[in-house]
Amino acid sequence: MAVNVEIFYSFQSPYSYLALDPLYEIQDTYEVDLLWQPFSAKASGNPVPQMGVLPDKLSYLYEDTKRIAADRGLALTYPETWPEVEFDPARITRGALIANDLGVLMEYNVKVFDKWWGLGENPNDDTFMTELCEDLDIDLGDFLSKVSSSDTRERVKGLYKRGRKLGVFDTPTFVFESGERIVGYDKLPYLAERLDQLGLKKK
Repeated sequence: MAVNVEIFYSFQSPYSYLALDPLYEIQDTYEVDLLWQPFSAKASGNPVPQMGVLPDKLSYLYEDTKRIAADRGLALTYPETWPEVEFDPARITRGALIANDLGVLMEYNVKVFDKWWGLGENPNDDTFMTELCEDLDIDLGDFLSKVSSSDTRERVKGLYKRGRKLGVFDTPTFVFESGERIVGYDKLPYLAERLDQLGLKKK
């Protein structure tokens, strides 16, 4: 029987971008249902703590993510003002919920992350959403209407509250039904190891 693993991920996170393909590979390899939960304090309307980033830590983040991307042949583009000023994630985070409702979340995640972190495009530019909906073959007007609804906004808030209740403090975070947490891109091999230990590898 497949187990459920919730993935709390953020479009603001380069590590969530880098984790995408390995996670879909895990989904293909193991009897596991990955429940993708878009997680963002800013998108949910919660205050974001203003904490300074240590210069050495920031320089290592650039070094680490660029190394991973290069090893895997992925494009990685940082906005010039990042992390002091970053793209507003609100609309694109709400859009993930609607994409899931429409059964195109995997394609949505791939295309949004590729455009945001691969090409460095601003998700709030009109052309970003227009091209995204064209690629996904969904109606732009209907999609934007659902994205901006009060119900969708409340759902994003609910997911953020759920994540905080489960102890999510960074992305990506993987939460088993038991409540066990595995945090970070670098823990992907351990996530696969845990699934092996549970005997969930597909025959």
